Amino acid sequence: MENFYQKEPDEVTEKFGVNPEKGWSKNEAKKALEEHGRNKLEEHEGKSIWEIILAQINNPVVYLLIVATVLAFVMGDLAEGIAITVVLLVNTIIGFWMEYQAQQSMQAIKEIDKVKANVLRDGKEEKIDAEEVVPGDILIVNAGDLIAADARVIEATEFKVDEAALTGESVPVDKKPETIQEEKQVADRKNMVYKGTPVTGGKGKAIAVATGMNTEMGSISAMVQDQKASQTPLDKKLNKLTKVLIYVILGLAAAFFAFGYLAGKDVYLLVQTAIAWAIAAIPEGLPIVASIALARGMLRLSKQNVLIKRLSAVETLGETTVIFTDKTGTLTQNELTVKGFAIPGDTYWKVNWEDDQPKLPDAEDAENQDNFQALFKISVLANDASLQEDDNGAKGDPLEIALLNFTNAFNKEKFQQHQQLERKLHDPFDSDSMVMGAVYKVEDGYYMAGKGSADKILERSKKILIDGKVKELKEEDKKHWLEKNDQLSKDGLRVLGFGYKEPKELPEGEAEEDFLYELVFAGLVGFIDPPRTEVANSMDMTKNAGIKVVMVTGDHPGTAQNVAKEVHLAEEEDEEQESVVHGKDMGEELNKDAEKVLATKVFSRVTPEQKLKLIEFYQNQGEIVGMTGDGVNDAPALKKADIGIAMGKRGTQVAQEVADVVLKDDAFQSIELAIEQGRIIFGNIRKFVVYQLSYHLSEIIIIALMSFTLFVLPILPLQLLFLNLLSDVFPALALGIGRGNPGVMDLPPKDPEEPIVTKKNWTQIAVYGLIIAASVSGTYFYAHFVWESPEDITNNIAFFSLAFSQFLHVFNMRDGTESFFNNQVTRNKYVWMAVALCFVTVIVAYFIPGLAEVFNFQDLETRVWILIGIASLLPSVIIQLIKFIKKDF
Repeated sequence: MENFYQKEPDEVTEKFGVNPEKGWSKNEAKKALEEHGRNKLEEHEGKSIWEIILAQINNPVVYLLIVATVLAFVMGDLAEGIAITVVLLVNTIIGFWMEYQAQQSMQAIKEIDKVKANVLRDGKEEKIDAEEVVPGDILIVNAGDLIAADARVIEATEFKVDEAALTGESVPVDKKPETIQEEKQVADRKNMVYKGTPVTGGKGKAIAVATGMNTEMGSISAMVQDQKASQTPLDKKLNKLTKVLIYVILGLAAAFFAFGYLAGKDVYLLVQTAIAWAIAAIPEGLPIVASIALARGMLRLSKQNVLIKRLSAVETLGETTVIFTDKTGTLTQNELTVKGFAIPGDTYWKVNWEDDQPKLPDAEDAENQDNFQALFKISVLANDASLQEDDNGAKGDPLEIALLNFTNAFNKEKFQQHQQLERKLHDPFDSDSMVMGAVYKVEDGYYMAGKGSADKILERSKKILIDGKVKELKEEDKKHWLEKNDQLSKDGLRVLGFGYKEPKELPEGEAEEDFLYELVFAGLVGFIDPPRTEVANSMDMTKNAGIKVVMVTGDHPGTAQNVAKEVHLAEEEDEEQESVVHGKDMGEELNKDAEKVLATKVFSRVTPEQKLKLIEFYQNQGEIVGMTGDGVNDAPALKKADIGIAMGKRGTQVAQEVADVVLKDDAFQSIELAIEQGRIIFGNIRKFVVYQLSYHLSEIIIIALMSFTLFVLPILPLQLLFLNLLSDVFPALALGIGRGNPGVMDLPPKDPEEPIVTKKNWTQIAVYGLIIAASVSGTYFYAHFVWESPEDITNNIAFFSLAFSQFLHVFNMRDGTESFFNNQVTRNKYVWMAVALCFVTVIVAYFIPGLAEVFNFQDLETRVWILIGIASLLPSVIIQLIKFIKKDF
C-alpha cells in the first residue's frame, strides 16, 4: 500500500478523484464496490462436521483396526468384525462430540453486531453498512465510532483513536491531518486511522485509502492464514508410539506367517493369529481414553473460565516451557490510574490502591499540603471527561478519567464542590500546543486550571508553588523539573504537568483564545496502566514450575520494564543482564546474539512480524511456546505458537478465533491452572499407557509362545478384543481422569523431546508384561501338560487368568514412593468402580448362554477356577514386592 501518510490531504483526494466536501455519488460508490469488493476480511471458518469426523479417523491405530476389521469380515468372522467396528465408532463419536462442542462454544463468543459507518454520499452524511465502504469514501467519525477502513485524516478536532488492538499502545493516539515526511511505523502515523480501531474522543474526517484484506488488519489476517499450527507434542508422541507398535507387530506377524506357511500350517489359522497379534499389540482404547482424559480436563477448566478449543491443547499447556505474554490487558488492567505526585520541594507521593481506594503513605496531611490541593483542584477543573452514574461508564480521555477516578475516590465531597464551579472559558487540548485548560468563577475572582505535557506547562509558567509560597520559577528550576519528567517517563509513567493562576478579571480579547500563560507551576502527576492484582502471585508460581515468561509488547520500553518489575517478571537485581530489547534492534539481536535474546525478558515496540520471528526462534531452540494476547496484532503469533491463549473479555474476535485456548476471565492465573491440569493429564496418560502396554505385551508374549511352540491360538481374537475393550477403556480411563500428583507445579517442565514412554517406563512395561505372561503361560502349560485339558478349556484358563490379572494390574500403577494402601490409584474412586465393572461384565458374559457361546466360554470345574485365581493374583503380588524393594520402580 502507498504511504498515504506522506502525502498532502489534497493529493490523496485528487488521487481518488473525490470531492472531500461531497464524497462519492451513489453510482460512483457502486462502481467502486464492484471493483474493490466488500470491505470485510476473509472469514476463518471452523472445521465442517465432516472435517471433524475425518480428524478422529486420521490415526495410525485406527488404520490398523480398519485393516483388522476388513480381514475379519473377509474371513467370515462377522461377530469379530462388528466388535472392532463398534470400538472404532465409539472412539470417533467421543472425539467428534468434544471438538464439535468446543467449536459451538466459540461461535457463541463471536460478535454478532454489524458495524456501521458514516460517509459522505452526494454531499450528505449517510450511515451505511461498513462492508459497503470503498476506497475514496469520505468517512465522518465521532467519539464512540469504530473506524471502518484504513484512512488518511484530512480534518481533526481533538481527534483520538485507541489503537491498542493493533499496536499494543495503552493510551489513545492524537490524530491530526499534518503530513509526515519521514517513514514511520504504524504506531507513529498520526495522520492515519485504521480499520477496527475505536474513536475515543473528538471528531474527524478522513478519506478511505484501503478496505478489506488490503487494510493493516487485513494484512495481519493474511499472516494468520499463512501460519500453520504446529502438531501438538501429545499428537507427535502418540503417533510415534503407535508407529513403533505397528512395526513390531507387523514384523512378528510376518515372521510367524512365513514360518507357519513353510511348516504347512492352515492359512486361516495363520491369518487369525495375525489378527490376534494386531489386537494384542495395539491398545484399541488408547485414542478413546486419551480423548476422554483430555475432555475431562477441558470440562474441569471450563468451570474455571478456561475455554479449550482443541482437546490436545490441554496437554500442550502442560508441556509449555516458555510463555510469551502481551502487556496491555493481559498483565495490566488496560485502564490508566494515577500512580504518583511529584511536588516542588523534591517530594514524591506514591499512590497505593487498596480495594479501589487510593492511599498516600508518604503524605502526613494531604489536606494541609498546598501543592497537593492545587493538583487535586486542577485535576477536576482542567478536565473534559465525565464519570457516568449509569451503565455506560466513564467517558473521555483515559488520562482525564484516571484523574477523576482518583479525586472522586480520595475526597468525594471536595471533588463534588469543585465540579459545581461555573466554567467560564475553555481551551481544549490541541496536539500542537499540547495543553488544555479552563477558567472558573470563584468567590474572590477566577481560577484558571491548566494541564498538559510537562515541558509545555513549564514554558507557560512564570512562578512555582513551593512550601505553601508562590516563588519565581527560575531556569534552573525548569531544567530540574524537565529532568524529573524524564526520570518518571523512564520509570514507565505517563506524565502530565499542572499549573494554575488566580486572575481577578476574566481574560478577554486575544487572551481569551489562549489564556494559559504566566501560570504557577504546581507539580507533575504520573499515570500507569496498573498490573492485574493476581498476576504477580501467578507469575511466581509459573516461574517456580520452571516456565519462562517473556513480555512481548508494542508499548514503550520504560512502561514495559516497569510493568515487568511490578508483576515479578523481571527482578531489580538482574535488570542490567535482562534489559529491554527494542523492536528496531530485534532483527540484529536474533541473528547475532542468541544468548542475549534468550536472557531477555521484555521486548518492546514489537511488530506482528517480529512476534512471529521471536516465536519461531524459540521453537527452533526446542522450546514449547505458549503465546497470550488479546489484540488483532497478536493473532498471527497466537496461531504460530504451539499453544495460543486469547483473552475472552477484552480479546478481539480475530484473536479468539485463531487461539487454542480462550481465558473467559482474562486472568493470567487461569494459565497457571491450565498448565497444572495439562501436567496432571500427561502424567495420567503416561500411567494408563504403561498400564495398557504392559498387559498388551503380555498378550503378545502369550500368543507368540503358544504359536511358535504348540502352534495353537491360546486366546481367540474376539476374546482378546472383548477383554481389551474392557481393560483399555474402563481401568485405563479411571487412571486417565485421576486428580494426579498435588505437587506437580513444583516440578520443572519435562524435556519437550521426552517421549510418553521413557526408558524407565519401557523397563516397567517389560517387567510387568513378562510377569503377567509367565503367570498365564505357566497356568496354560500346566493345564495342557499336567491335566491334559482340551484346547477349549486351556483357552478359557488363559482368557480368565489374563482378564483378572489385567483388571488387578491397575493397582500396580502407583508410584513406588507412595504407600500401598494410600496412593493416587487407591484414592481414585473411579478405579474401584472400573475394576468392579470389568469383573462383573466378564462374569455376566460367562453365565449368559448366548454370550458364552459367542466367546467360546466352557463350564469350568472348581479346581480350574482355583488355578485361575492363583494365576490372577500372582502377578500383582510379585510386582508389589518389587516396588517395595525398589522404591523408584
